[in-house]
Amino acid sequence: MQPQLIQFLAALANGRSRARFAEIAQGGHDGVPPDERQDRLLSAAGVLTKHPDGRVAVDDGALHALLAEARAALPEKPTGKLEQLPRQHRLRLEVLRTLGAELLGADEEIGEGEFNARLAERVDDVPGVRRALVDEGVVDRKRDGSGYWRAS
Repeated sequence: MQPQLIQFLAALANGRSRARFAEIAQGGHDGVPPDERQDRLLSAAGVLTKHPDGRVAVDDGALHALLAEARAALPEKPTGKLEQLPRQHRLRLEVLRTLGAELLGADEEIGEGEFNARLAERVDDVPGVRRALVDEGVVDRKRDGSGYWRAS
């Protein structure tokens, strides 16, 4: 993480600096009179701008740059994975049927481990989607859960 971002988070972790940041933010674009001692941490983080008359304000551009840096540091989400099932039943069933056809051949039966592995390649919530596939009748399973196949 960029040192400025760490400095800004450190400033916000400090109660006095956090209160000062709120005070400066409330001052809007016009700013507020400076307080060298209280503004030290926020200035070091680069999130304040000084007006020609000496007043200080929050530097929106600097905050957006810090946010962009933090977002860029996040790991990328895997593409193509289903994060959650649709709430609307019709769409949910359509997604589950498509997924069932992608996971299992027409007459294929596989064990739970293999089924979970295939599901994990396509969805984030393996147990939830596996349960939904069975509950909606898209996939059948043996009573003990040791085998899964596409329902007819």
